[in-house]
Amino acid sequence: MTQRRDLQALIDAAPVGKMQWRVIICCFLVVMLDGFDTAAIGFIAPDTRTHWQLSASELTPLFGAGLLGLTAGALLCGPLADRFGRKRVIELCVALFGALSLLSAFSPGIETLVLLRFLTGLGLGGAMPNTITMTSEYLPARRRGALVTMMFCDFTLGSAMGSYGVDLNCGWTKFMKDQLSTIASSNNLN
Repeated sequence: MTQRRDLQALIDAAPVGKMQWRVIICCFLVVMLDGFDTAAIGFIAPDTRTHWQLSASELTPLFGAGLLGLTAGALLCGPLADRFGRKRVIELCVALFGALSLLSAFSPGIETLVLLRFLTGLGLGGAMPNTITMTSEYLPARRRGALVTMMFCDFTLGSAMGSYGVDLNCGWTKFMKDQLSTIASSNNLN
């Protein structure tokens, strides 16, 4: 515990360096992608409903599954990050939600899509709290509050960006596939 306090004192005394900014920017990108992917299902729902000729009530499990996955991912991945390290868990979560978002575009039916959105939610739910925690651990106390608040705003920014990325003339599967290239690009930053 003394070693942890000494490290925090060192971080608090020094200016924010390049490595810290790199970590913060990567975490910002992950949170933005998290927001984008979380909101994406709402943007593609009308096209999905038409594509599979579903009633509005048949779409309900689709929305609930992702949120359940988010909750489970947040509860499971915090302790995993404490044990195996935040960076590893964040990378795993981003890979998980990236790959499963792509697979969602190839869903043959609503049941498969519901399952994939739950599993995607596990990655999304694990990414958010760990990136916020990692950001706060890398920041001096004097900058922590403002930048952690910005991280939460970044989630909303990512959610809003999804509305500008949807072109329903291209279809929901293209929208989901396009997410992968964005997510894959963010993985190359590490």
